[in-house]
Amino acid sequence: MSDMKTTRKVEKVLIVDDEQNMRRTLNDILEDEGYDVATAATGEEAIELCSENNYEIILMDVRMPGIDGVEAFRRIRRHQEGVRVILMSAYSIDALKEAALDDGAIAFLPKPLDLQKVIGLISEVKDTAILVVEDDQETAELLSNNLREDGYRVTTTRSPHDALELVEQIRFDLIFLDTNLSTMNGLELYLAIKEITPSSTAIMISGAEGEFEEIAKEAVRRNAYTIVKKPLDIDHILGLLERLTGKRVSGDLRKPPLSDT
Repeated sequence: MSDMKTTRKVEKVLIVDDEQNMRRTLNDILEDEGYDVATAATGEEAIELCSENNYEIILMDVRMPGIDGVEAFRRIRRHQEGVRVILMSAYSIDALKEAALDDGAIAFLPKPLDLQKVIGLISEVKDTAILVVEDDQETAELLSNNLREDGYRVTTTRSPHDALELVEQIRFDLIFLDTNLSTMNGLELYLAIKEITPSSTAIMISGAEGEFEEIAKEAVRRNAYTIVKKPLDIDHILGLLERLTGKRVSGDLRKPPLSDT
């Protein structure tokens, strides 16, 4: 059953905005939340600070004099691939938002900011409840243990019957579904779960190419989010979940191309 592990808060946050009042307000709020906060007024200043310090997360305005926030974000990511970047803009720029999210920004937030949303994104405590339905014990343990270590609340089961009972009683935000199960295949289970909890996001787990990959692809055509393949690439999965959280917050409902899985 599920375990909950509280991950430490992000220690160092960089706020990048050319408006002094915005920098000061965000600085004060995040310091009150217990973060070590630095600020920059330009993209150039942010790039320089990032060459001298490692920040876990960066809040970056898009429209600034000189280097804009998107270009600064791209330059910073070349040297600090793991940094989590949240872009902010008072302007509705759908193409820019999509490009930034595709390039690895975890969220693109509109101004005026929803401060609770910002704090929730910055926090590394994962409130997401995940159900893993996986027939292979070794794969189930690998996935669930790594998700728990990253701070998610995880429930695991090998039984499709138990999975259906669980989703009737507990609201899961995300469900990993193996395509090769004992009493029904992953597509049948996905469709049954979708009837009970249509708001849950499903990620299919597929084995070798062939029948089970086709089952997974059909589930995606029926609105499952994507496919991850065995043997599981845990770093890829954790990155996928982080991007998925940011996309939800940013209102980006696009699913990743299957070639990216």
